[in-house]
Amino acid sequence: MNACGHHHVGNIGILGVDKKGQEWYQVSVGGSGYEDASLAQILGPSFARDQIPAVIQKLVNVHLEQRQGEEKFLDTFRRIGIDPYKTSVYAEAS
Repeated sequence: MNACGHHHVGNIGILGVDKKGQEWYQVSVGGSGYEDASLAQILGPSFARDQIPAVIQKLVNVHLEQRQGEEKFLDTFRRIGIDPYKTSVYAEAS
């Protein structure tokens, strides 16, 4: 539950949050801590612990499906934006 700034600048960031005494995780994408610094964008509502592996897999799958050549995750994210990631992660909730 303790946080620092890493989740804000991670290509994929995970932040533990407390919801009524239970641990949940907020996921963000698109951050960078390098010369091209940017803050990640929050995907949406947080996830229970057991959902996180599937969420990460869905984010990676979007990258693998959308990347051009050997494009890095952040470059793909900046090119296509957050919406394809949100759609993939929250598709079952709709």
